[in-house]
Amino acid sequence: MISTSNDFAAALFMLAMEENKLDEFQSDLLKVKDAFDENPDYVLLLSSPGIPKYERIAAIDKAFGEDLSEHVVSFIKVLCEHGKVTEIGECIKVFRELKKQAENRVTARVRSAVALDEEQVSRLKAILEKKLGSQVKIKQIIDKKVLGGVKIEFEDKVIDGSVKKQLHDIKEVISG
Repeated sequence: MISTSNDFAAALFMLAMEENKLDEFQSDLLKVKDAFDENPDYVLLLSSPGIPKYERIAAIDKAFGEDLSEHVVSFIKVLCEHGKVTEIGECIKVFRELKKQAENRVTARVRSAVALDEEQVSRLKAILEKKLGSQVKIKQIIDKKVLGGVKIEFEDKVIDGSVKKQLHDIKEVISG
């Protein structure tokens, strides 16, 4: 399922790149996501095999034809025609990740027991940008389980500088 989402999202992403409309396509996709989140039955309707495809396609035109770019509307139609409209959320996620990569941006989730101040965030951001060679956006997450220190998650990597991790490491050394 994820592979299909990747393929569909990658195709839309490549079209957005060719048209130089990454921001527009992403904005339109987020409007679709919001509409589907607000009306979950709509996804069921669009994926229902009991409703003829031409009626489902007409419903997409009626709902989105006036508000979204032609390409994004066509994208939703293709998902519907292939019985994959339920994967729209994953497609949007993949599209956004591809856009971040193309723009050389990384989002780092920083978990700490207390909020970091602006100076700490700036220093951490500068260190990560230097290390990764990318623009970094810091998303702070307050997590009491961290105890102290920080745990940084980005892409598929984790830097665990938490007190909890340090205590675990000490325990492992002692247990030997």
